[in-house]
Amino acid sequence: MKRIIIIGTGIGGSGIGALINKNYKVDMKVFEQNKIIGGRCGSYIKKDDQDREWKFDVGCHIINACDKGPLGKILEKIRKSQEFKWSHTKNPGPRVNIMGMELRASGASRRKKKDKTKRSRPTLIHQIKEMPDDEIENWNYRSLKEFLDERLGNKNLLMKIMYSMQAGVMFGTSPKETSAGEYLKCTKLNAQTMSMGYPFGGCGAIPETFCEVISENGGNIYLGKEGKVKKIIVQDNGVIGVEAGPDSTFYEADIVIANSDIKTTVFKLVGEKYFDREYSNWIKNLKWGGQVCSLKIGIDKIITDQKMLTYVPKTEGIGNAFKAIEDELEDLDFKKMGIPEKSAQLIVPVSNHDPSLAPEGCQNIHTVTPTAFGKMVKWSKKDEDKWRECCINSLVSLWPEIEDHIVISDFISTSQLEVRFGKEGAGTGIAQSIDQVADKRPSKISPIEGLYFCSGDAGGWGIGTELAAQSALELWDYFEKNNII
Repeated sequence: MKRIIIIGTGIGGSGIGALINKNYKVDMKVFEQNKIIGGRCGSYIKKDDQDREWKFDVGCHIINACDKGPLGKILEKIRKSQEFKWSHTKNPGPRVNIMGMELRASGASRRKKKDKTKRSRPTLIHQIKEMPDDEIENWNYRSLKEFLDERLGNKNLLMKIMYSMQAGVMFGTSPKETSAGEYLKCTKLNAQTMSMGYPFGGCGAIPETFCEVISENGGNIYLGKEGKVKKIIVQDNGVIGVEAGPDSTFYEADIVIANSDIKTTVFKLVGEKYFDREYSNWIKNLKWGGQVCSLKIGIDKIITDQKMLTYVPKTEGIGNAFKAIEDELEDLDFKKMGIPEKSAQLIVPVSNHDPSLAPEGCQNIHTVTPTAFGKMVKWSKKDEDKWRECCINSLVSLWPEIEDHIVISDFISTSQLEVRFGKEGAGTGIAQSIDQVADKRPSKISPIEGLYFCSGDAGGWGIGTELAAQSALELWDYFEKNNII
């Protein structure tokens, strides 16, 4: 019987664990250093002053393809798809508001009426939906800015802003560094499936379901102090186990799958001496996706019927805020620029997807904003307090009365993300930039025998949770084809 150890219960770790444990008889142990399951996709309960329960997610999520994407495929393979419930972002559908102007997914203003006497040109989204896969692959190592310039020309700045901001929300990268191929694959999947949405029970329900399958099939899951892996033990260029827990107990393993971030795995858990210099330098120089902070608020009234809103408030000099259209965001000095009064937001009123996530008559709203692109910034505690205010101000600019109705809130700062999940506070994992996608992305198979990577840092494609889920599916296919288990 194979002895398998998984480090981390994020989507990649819990997903590959469920796939293996559902289909093979193995001795599986899963280690999670946090007290809750799911990493950035975890959920937790918080009580307000009236002792009412609110369910918040660690991050702010909307799932690109839900049951018709890689998460749905994993649920199918572990035979949980029939009982897992999704809420799709329809009726109303996704809303885009830029500087007070309502836009459709195509980028057209809602205030414009269609002239039915004219033959309309296919929208950019329709063009993407019909693009052949091989044409999309040709865009992998070219930038989103190049693609938008080619398809939209030099005049339609507003549409460029919308698509660039969308890519920033999806990948945390600027238009000049975002892989157009990665953007096109994700957008095509969304346009074809029309299944964007959110899971009932909060985002944590996904990794929790994966971990239930692991436990139901004999796997052991260690959380908190018991689940902290201190070292991956390597002998003769192969893994033999890990040291974990408060007493650094040794656990034997034939296979170790690291859902921990790739830099921590290579340099702290294994050790640089076990890798050749070229590989170590490559891993060291990989860039993370953009940094983010997220705010969760509970309000004591129903303020919106929306299920998802991409929002850019009206601000002074808005053109400068989208310098990424013409210049590199990573060249900007974010510290020097300071924290804006208001910023672009992805807003998900999660209780409009699942009313059980808020007390009756109340509303649970999650929002996320980028705090840096292309480089990691060490924000001070004072700065992070300002980022929280920035999130509040942005919501107030959309719903002026909201501040008077907040009864509970929780703010996850960049530094908190770094402490809990590593990656210097990045929102996802290794950036999906033109030099870090497809064949230029780290492999799921490490140079050390028996050590594999399964996360948003190795292989895969997709947005956030789906990137990690795709990594799990690809590793599963590799195990199956090569009779690894």
